[in-house]
Amino acid sequence: MYDVSSLKAQLVSPKRITIVMHTGPDADALGTSLALGLFLSAEGHSVQVIAPTAYPDFLSWLPGADKVVVAETYTAEALEARIGDIDLLFCIDFSTASRLGLLEFILKKPGVIKVVIDHHTEPEDFADIFFWDPKAAASGEVLFQLIESLGQKNNLTTSIATCLYAALITDTNSFKNPNTTPKTHRIAAELMEHGVDTFGVQRLIYDNKSLNRLHFFGFAINQRLIVLPDLHTAYFVIQKEDCKRYHLKQGDTDGLIFHALSLQGIALAAVLQEKEDMVSISLRSVGELPVNAIAKQYFNGGGHRNAAGGISNLSLTETIDQFEQGLKQFMLNHTV
Repeated sequence: MYDVSSLKAQLVSPKRITIVMHTGPDADALGTSLALGLFLSAEGHSVQVIAPTAYPDFLSWLPGADKVVVAETYTAEALEARIGDIDLLFCIDFSTASRLGLLEFILKKPGVIKVVIDHHTEPEDFADIFFWDPKAAASGEVLFQLIESLGQKNNLTTSIATCLYAALITDTNSFKNPNTTPKTHRIAAELMEHGVDTFGVQRLIYDNKSLNRLHFFGFAINQRLIVLPDLHTAYFVIQKEDCKRYHLKQGDTDGLIFHALSLQGIALAAVLQEKEDMVSISLRSVGELPVNAIAKQYFNGGGHRNAAGGISNLSLTETIDQFEQGLKQFMLNHTV
């Protein structure tokens, strides 16, 4: 779904543009937002990038990250003043309004044209213009195709390309996930031709752990991993106290799930993480196991076939029970 002509018409003259991403932004959300911000700023538009909550420290090196407005650090009145008047609102890497969290009110601002750039399934109809492709490996891939459709690919800078490359490698797990396509590799190659230091980006994202984070991974693998061989499933249960003990920051549990998925005979992995007022659930799978079905049926969530997530308002113990019972029913209808 690409409505290029409508967006072209909006961008003919300079606009006041705000770019927002989902709560708990990852490298795809942040990288794509920053890439779009850099691109539109170079075209003469007034641009601000806003995240509902803080992004992970290990992404702070991304070009333009230091200028991102983190909404949770503002009072409601100060945030409203900071946002100001908007002509165009770009919604990046989400297509469900609730994913905006405390920024959801921004969708109700009058007279604002809303544009979605996303690759998740089943988008809600809250925007005016959609650039949406569920077959794309990342929202960064969708943005690259949009820039190409606008005839502006020659205006890609090394900074823009770097942000997009970060989006691609994280949402594909360094091109290892099944969402990686020939098109994904071709786009990555073009980004490299625009000067991306691929080795440096990989190091900064994957080989840049704090000592606390590394110790936490060791603890979680040793103490918090549950393996259900008969269900071809392994999952982590992370308690609030664990996060406090290891002084975890936003994004510090990212990547843990792949240690569970890497086990021999395991086709489905999860992380159940206890938070102040809910339990978050991250799901990954290999092959044809549609974990988005589990997320949707049991945890008010969704996502892709092999990568999904949701939340539970039950206690951690009750959530574990719900997950295991739901998993048993799920596996009755699916073959590994």
